[in-house]
Amino acid sequence: MKLIINTLAFLLFFSLSCESQEKKTDLSLTYIAQTRGFIYSLQLKDNKIELNNNNSIKKLELSETDIEQVTKILSEIDFEKIENNISVDDLAVDKAIQGNFDLVFKQKKHSFQFNHHNVPEKIKQLLTYIEEIKE
Repeated sequence: MKLIINTLAFLLFFSLSCESQEKKTDLSLTYIAQTRGFIYSLQLKDNKIELNNNNSIKKLELSETDIEQVTKILSEIDFEKIENNISVDDLAVDKAIQGNFDLVFKQKKHSFQFNHHNVPEKIKQLLTYIEEIKE
């Protein structure tokens, strides 16, 4: 009898552990744009944001409302239609800043490279919303 109770407790513990991990990894976003004299990075993971806008660093935890709004914005983006828009020629003469966008959302991974000054409108809307979240 003790063996059955211990086995059930063990299984329950690991099933709850796995559930919480799944919820935490449901949404993660990293956007980094960097040149020799400039850095912009935004990381969203486990409902926490770290924003580095040219060494002005902001860290905060998102509220449920903020998470819902970010999820809503992401749901409105058709990632199949978004394309990389960075030119190697522009990078070679420092005409553009390369932005690397990596997202895990609804168990799908999306990766793009953008000209930081020409980010697709829906992605720009998302980044702006996250930037403007208050502590």
